Order: sequence, then C-alpha cells, then structure tokens
Amino acid sequence: MKNTKTIARNAGWYGLENIISAVVALFTSIAINRYLGPSKNGYLVYVSYIASLVSSLGSVGIPATTRKYMAEFIGMGDRGTARYIYLRTLLLQTGLATLATCGFLFWVLGDANPDYKLASALLVLSIWPSMVNSISAQANAATEDLSKNMPASVVSAFTYLIVIAATVVFHWGVVGVGASLLSMRAVDFLVRFFPTMKRVLAWETTHALPPGLRKRMMPFALQGVTSMFVAQIVWSRSEVILLKHLYSDIRQVSYYSVAFTMAEQLLLVATIFGAAAGATIFAQYGRDKSRLPLITASAFRYLVLLSIPLHFIAASLAVPALLLFYGHKFEGAAMVVALAPLLCMFKAFLAPAQSLLESTERQRYVIAATVLAGIIDISVAWYLIPAHGAVGACIGNGAAQAAAVGTMWAIAIHLYKVKLPWLLVAKIAFISVLASLTAHYVVVQIATPLWAILCGGVASLIVLFGLFYLMRVLEPEDHDRFRILTGMLPRPIAGLVDKFLLLLIHPESESATPTDV
Repeated sequence: MKNTKTIARNAGWYGLENIISAVVALFTSIAINRYLGPSKNGYLVYVSYIASLVSSLGSVGIPATTRKYMAEFIGMGDRGTARYIYLRTLLLQTGLATLATCGFLFWVLGDANPDYKLASALLVLSIWPSMVNSISAQANAATEDLSKNMPASVVSAFTYLIVIAATVVFHWGVVGVGASLLSMRAVDFLVRFFPTMKRVLAWETTHALPPGLRKRMMPFALQGVTSMFVAQIVWSRSEVILLKHLYSDIRQVSYYSVAFTMAEQLLLVATIFGAAAGATIFAQYGRDKSRLPLITASAFRYLVLLSIPLHFIAASLAVPALLLFYGHKFEGAAMVVALAPLLCMFKAFLAPAQSLLESTERQRYVIAATVLAGIIDISVAWYLIPAHGAVGACIGNGAAQAAAVGTMWAIAIHLYKVKLPWLLVAKIAFISVLASLTAHYVVVQIATPLWAILCGGVASLIVLFGLFYLMRVLEPEDHDRFRILTGMLPRPIAGLVDKFLLLLIHPESESATPTDV
C-alpha cells in the first residue's frame, strides 16, 4: 500500500493546487472574455498562444530530464547525485530561457500589431520566469512530494486574479491582460525557486556520476524537446494559428479558446491523478521496475471511473454553462463547446502511458505517436477549418488526441504486457451515455441556463450512481483506496463521502483489481 498512500497524498496536494488554479483560471477567462469581447480577445489569444508555445517547449526538455534522473537517484537513495543534476540543469535552463526570451522579444516588437505591441511584449517577457521555474517544479515532483509546489501555484494564481480584476475595474485593456500573465509567472518563480533551492542545497554534496549518465541525459532531453514540439500541436490550442489564417472571422479564435478553456477544466481530475501516479512511476523505476505495468494498469482503471462519466455529462451541460458564464455574445461557440468535452476526453488517459514510456527511456515511442497525431491534426483541421471554423479545429484536435493516446497505450500493452480492464471500460461508457442523455433531455426542457445546469446535473448523477450500484462497478478495495483521499477532507464531509462510497459498493462484489495503486 506504500505506492497507494504516496499517490493518494500527492493527488490530494496536487488536487488542491490545481483546483484553486482552475477556479481562478475559469473566473479570469470569463472576466477577460466578457470585458474584451470575442473580436478583441481573438488577437490576444493568438499572441498568448505563441508565448505559451515557447514557454512550453523550454519547460520540457531539460526540466523533464531533471525530474526523470533526480527521481531515479532519489529512489536509489543517492541525493548527492540528484543535487548535482538539479544545479547543472538549472544553469543550462537559465541560459536557454534568456536566449529564448530575448529572441522572441525582438520578433514581437518588430512584428506585432501596433495596438497590441506593449501587451505582446509583456506576454513574451513572461517566458523567462516560466522556463526557469519549471526546473524547481520538476525537482519537487522528483521527490514524490507535490505539496512543495502548492504555495507558489496558489500565490501566483491569486496574483493573476487580482491583476485581472484591476484590469477590468480600471480599464487597462490588453496591456493589463499582458501584465497579469507576467506578474503571475514572476510570482510563481520567486515563491517556488528559493525554498526549493534551500532544500536541495541541504542534501549531501558528495556524488559519483555513474558511467554513461551524461550520454543518457542528453538524448533524453533532446527527445523531450522534440516530443514537446510535436505535442504542442496535439495537446495545446495550436489550431488557433490555422484559425487566424484560414478563417476570416477572428471571433472563431475566441470561440475555440473559450471551448478549449471550458474543456480543460474537465481534465483537472485526470491531471491531478495522472501527475501523482506519474511521480510514483518515475520513482518506482529506481526501486523496482517489475511493478511498473501493474501501477500503470491501476492508474488507467481509476481514470476510467473518474473521467468518462464527467466528460459525457459535461457535453450535455456545456451550452447552458456557456450562456451562463460568458453571455449571449458567445452563442456562436455553442456547437464547439458541446463537442469539446467528448473530443478532449482522450487526453485524460495520457499520463500513465507516457510516464511509463518516459521512465524506461523509451521516449521515441512518445515522439512517434505524437508525430502521427500531429499529422492527423494539421490535415483534418486544415481541411475542415475553412468551412467550419472553430468546430473544424476542435474535430482536428480530438482526432489527433485519440490517435496519440491510442498509439501510446497500444505500445505500452505490447512492450510491458499491461492488462487493461476492458469490461469496466464498456460498463462505464454505457452508464455515462445514459446519464448524458438524461441530462440532455432535462436541459432542453428548461430555458434558464442556471436551472438547466442544476436540474440536468442532478438527474444525470442519479442515473450515474444508480447504475454504478446496479452494474457492480466498484470493488471493495476501491473503498479502502478512496478512504485515503477522503481522509484528507474535513471530518464531517469525509464521513458522508465514506458512507456514500459504501452504498455504491455491492455487498456481493468480489475483489478483482490490481492492488498496487
């Protein structure tokens, strides 16, 4: 149960961090879009994506190497070598961040729309703290203690919220939006960097680099950058570039961004659990590689239980949620926000398979899968966007995600003999479709968005949990595992959740699931 407790503890801390960040992101997205409107916000989304693309590319190669090899040596009890890896990769990342920021600042000052030049420059300046900060974030993940990342994320999220609120109140326009992102990333860097540096410097200084370590690290870092470059096409909102150049209405960029933002909130649960499981998978590689397939399969099972129902039900509630939060100016995004939850669902299952392949230094398979998906994304989006705008972009992204995730899991199953619970997948999918149809039927009967969401959501949950019980979805050991998470809640709430879980577990159920996670 050691891995179970570690994953659950990290899921709890990482979950709290991401819930706060997600709530702030949702509210600020609503405020920005209502304040600027779909036309004015469209160009800003385009520039923001370019800046985020550069930050993301620089935040994977070296930082991913930091996490992978620090976790490996910490798992073996060699903190001296882990300390050396952190300091060396931090130095390299700082230099890379400086070059990237200066280069793109030169580009944006010469190429940006005059009305957006200052805002664009502020967005580009945020690249430096974001890239350097990623080393400390991954170092904390390598220690399997994600609680160390929470303070910086929470403080920076509220900084962003405050600056966005000031932008709306004092009418700072697009410059305020650019300043808010720079402020958030600068605060995140400062609050995270110094405590992390202090902890790492306290480790022993003696180290003996194993033969061939540098030769292992360099290809891993280069593969990470290559993988992330292609992954940006598949997992990020890269379609905004095609939308801007292939569709004349700039509002479609805003529509797609809003749909993407709403759908990304649904991935919160999967992101939390996937990050926690991924941290343990990397550390387990240094402890006992033979248990990796079992941990990966168990992680997949819980992602099925959590993600499939959430995305199907959300698809039926997406349109009233759009009207409630963003207003009738965004009615044109109705179709894309209804499709997005279903098409982004594949991403929920990415982390375990990718972590398994990366922990065993088989990133080439991740790269191959994302290259295939990138080709599909560009091809489908290029064909559909001229006629269908944001809907075509969403379909292209969804097709790419399905291809990438399906390919990675097929490789993991083939190489590591990972056994997945396909019968459970079929049960959950069937239950989720019925719950979603119930929500849709209720929603179309009610004109008021708020009441449509509340009534449709309650009706779908009744159907969902009723079928969970009747079809014997949960196993007795699921109760023990969920209790680790519910134990982190306030006692009165934990007691209610615990009793509810007991109701869902059929008394005649027999244990049939792996027990490593």
